[in-house]
Amino acid sequence: MIFRPQSSTLGFPRVELWESSIMLKIEFNNVSKSPLKKKFLEKIAGETIARSGLLDVRKKNISLSFASVSEEEMKKINKNYRRKNMPTDVLSFAEYKNEKEIKKVVDKKVFLGEIILCYNNIEKYCQKNKLDLKKEMTKVISHGVLHLLGFRHGKKMFGMQEKISKFKI
Repeated sequence: MIFRPQSSTLGFPRVELWESSIMLKIEFNNVSKSPLKKKFLEKIAGETIARSGLLDVRKKNISLSFASVSEEEMKKINKNYRRKNMPTDVLSFAEYKNEKEIKKVVDKKVFLGEIILCYNNIEKYCQKNKLDLKKEMTKVISHGVLHLLGFRHGKKMFGMQEKISKFKI
């Protein structure tokens, strides 16, 4: 299926996915001026949310925020929130603690949280390990979204992000 954001009456664009569609609003603050595009983020976030099975996406207007920052800025954020004095690829700041809380949401509008990406860190990792940048970026974005949905590291989470990374985007 071809990605086509379409306007809705509530200001949430309908994001067409491979097998369905979702009302998803993405805010993207590209501080680092990375080559990432909002449409790419929408597609990956939408697929991840829809395939997680946590929200009845047909009845919800979902929003989340992305920021792309420099390695220096990511290092500061990582040190402040995780006490690790080094940059990392992605940090997620979830609005809900876990899957149970998300499943209890009755509001039509659901803000999941914010994902901070460090494009340069991901690009360097790909170069060092001879990985496809687009595929790795898809995994990293999906990983961040899964954390917003309450997933913890494990087989289910890693399996889902691997599956999403195999779609043609």
